Amino acid sequence: MEGEVVPTKEKERLLELDVLRGIALFGILVVNMSYFSTPALLADILGLSKGEGLLNEIVVIIVTVAFEFKFVSLFSFLFGVGFALFLSRLENKEVHARSIYRRRIRFLLVVGLIHLFFFWYGDILTLYALIAFLLPFYLNKKSRTLLVWSGALLIMPLVLLSLLLLVGFDSGGSFPKVVGDMYDQALYAYANGSAWEIFLQRLVDIAMIYQGYILMAPVILGLFLLGMYAWQSRLIANAKQHIGTMKQIRNYSFCIGFPFALLSIWAQSYVDYISSPYYVIQYIGYSVSGPALALFYVSAIYVCMQSQRFRVIIAFFQPVGRMAFTNYLLQTLICTSLFYSYGLGLFGKIEAAAGFLLAVIIFIFQIFISRYWLSRNKMGPMEWLWRKYTYYKV
Repeated sequence: MEGEVVPTKEKERLLELDVLRGIALFGILVVNMSYFSTPALLADILGLSKGEGLLNEIVVIIVTVAFEFKFVSLFSFLFGVGFALFLSRLENKEVHARSIYRRRIRFLLVVGLIHLFFFWYGDILTLYALIAFLLPFYLNKKSRTLLVWSGALLIMPLVLLSLLLLVGFDSGGSFPKVVGDMYDQALYAYANGSAWEIFLQRLVDIAMIYQGYILMAPVILGLFLLGMYAWQSRLIANAKQHIGTMKQIRNYSFCIGFPFALLSIWAQSYVDYISSPYYVIQYIGYSVSGPALALFYVSAIYVCMQSQRFRVIIAFFQPVGRMAFTNYLLQTLICTSLFYSYGLGLFGKIEAAAGFLLAVIIFIFQIFISRYWLSRNKMGPMEWLWRKYTYYKV
């Protein structure tokens, strides 16, 4: 029927996008593991080591260079692609696409706020939802305009951090002691505190992390717009016809991103507290290498998936990516149950290498549980609720 609105059918899904979402979820879990299991937010400010021994040091280097801010950047890019794909399909059916989209984002915001305040301070859904309300403003912009806006937003944190490095800053002599006390309090609250004490500590951590989101928000919006550009310019939809462009993106993004990733690990080794200029250099490295290597991962995987053999091998990520919403929240439930006092109480007792291994085990579990669920259902439980709410009036 003309104008009928239904969720995306399985045959309309793009394998590459589901695979990339699955890979992004793994990378996000690897990075988040230290924040689930230790007061890493405060440890970064204090310049504390993430574990003693050669193995832990190697894992820290690998995570910093290959994972830190790369996979959340990849996930943000995919969100922009998904937004453009969602609205293009709705507009083809001659319905009021923007009202349906706003309903979709309101649901994401509500779930994000619940996740943020009652489960984990590192939630990204709330920030995504708040920024996503801006996307309809860019809906009818030309591809070139989207690219210009995206570039401007992506370099904004780099410019601000560079200015901060030039002028210098001083957080005050007592600041490290204050943060040190906060570190000890967080260690106690999550490992041994009551549910109320954990909630109060979570509020403190939310206030801390949202200060950093001031710099992160423009980058996420820039990546959203870059994803919209990739869809609108047909780079994603017709990847086979643009394989030469994909190869160029792969080469250039790696040549830009990898040196800045090395810069971040070099600066990290010199950080002793937040007033150190190396702390700013470290985040300059993150702000460039994150989006650049995210584009490298996207383009490299698209190029590799032109090989049927590689396509079959990497397709095992698809079930996790099809249930990305559910699996993201499931990671929180599993990890908080392992580390917080109301679960096994392992908070502060896991070093970097053990955390990486645990992330691999959890993700393998998610692969099998996702495959099992999708063999009996068309979509994940959170995806079902999300779509049920999105289309309930249509």
